[in-house]
Amino acid sequence: MVKGPEHDDGADAFRIAIYFVPACSILLSLGWLSLLLRGVISALAFVALLLLNLPLALTGVWLINRTLGHASVTLGRALLAAGDIEPPPSYPNQDLLIAQGRYAEAADYFRDHIRITPDDVAARLRLADLLERQLDDPTGAEAEYLEARRRAGDPRAEFAATTGLIDLYRKLGRRDRLRVELARCADRYRGTAAGTAAAQELRDLKASGSG
Repeated sequence: MVKGPEHDDGADAFRIAIYFVPACSILLSLGWLSLLLRGVISALAFVALLLLNLPLALTGVWLINRTLGHASVTLGRALLAAGDIEPPPSYPNQDLLIAQGRYAEAADYFRDHIRITPDDVAARLRLADLLERQLDDPTGAEAEYLEARRRAGDPRAEFAATTGLIDLYRKLGRRDRLRVELARCADRYRGTAAGTAAAQELRDLKASGSG
């Protein structure tokens, strides 16, 4: 089991005390002095409160150290928990070709990969985006988005395919298919920001006489 850096309470408390105790004592003393000068407390009470400066400051050190310790543990757990989230798939050959501007070759690599692993939805989404944005093949992009959504077992992949289709149809001016996908998104993601935006765009299309 991998452990994160341990929280050294003693050392941390000492470092906090160096900075906190003097400042806290000065502020408390000024506060008590203000009360004395205004006649709110007596001279005896003023002396008694001065004697409480150190215990109060040390109590503050303990509270700060405890809070920071809890926060560091919580943050550590959150960072370690991030390791449980599967990273997105990597396609080094395709990424290299894309970086070199060799988009058609990258698309062929994706097609070969998909023939071997047809359920790799992430690869289909990457291919669809490549066909749409770089290779001017909206028909091929549409086919890959639709197939990715059909095979998607992950809600995030399904959503990515749907929004990809919406963007594609919007760009192509295919209002008939755009209305269908907007209606699907509005219904599928009802109550979310995406669903609300889709419903609004659908209403705007109808109001403009395009629906």
